[in-house]
Amino acid sequence: MKFTSIVVALAAAFPAISEALIFNKTQAYADGNLQKYRCLDTLHWVQKLPSCLKQCQINANLGDGCAYDDFACHCANYDAYSPIIEKCAFPPALGGSGSCSLQELGGVRPLVNDMCNFFNATGYTAYTDCYTRLSPKKTFAVIQKQTITILDE
Repeated sequence: MKFTSIVVALAAAFPAISEALIFNKTQAYADGNLQKYRCLDTLHWVQKLPSCLKQCQINANLGDGCAYDDFACHCANYDAYSPIIEKCAFPPALGGSGSCSLQELGGVRPLVNDMCNFFNATGYTAYTDCYTRLSPKKTFAVIQKQTITILDE
């Protein structure tokens, strides 16, 4: 019974959206989001994360084939990105090599969901006039293979 609880908690922390790009347009375009995610880079993003996830975030940003600071690409590239960060973050009992607790993983979920919802809906809008190395060809190649679902509520 304990194992089932852990699996359910992990599924809640890292929802599977493999081969699907899902976003809520109304939520993404909410007041303040453009300012919040404008020119987002890894240095600023990891400051929002629990310490157990900081190096995992860096590793995933380096390893998924997207430009390091390109969160539009990282969010769209879930199938490559997720296994890197999950293996690093999950504790050994759950098949990873990390030290994050279920509470830490669950606590970061709303942040990641909000950020990826924004970038999945707006693409590179937040990077206009930023001096950030981006990987739009990679992003569009990933998106081209996905089913896109737009929620407008």
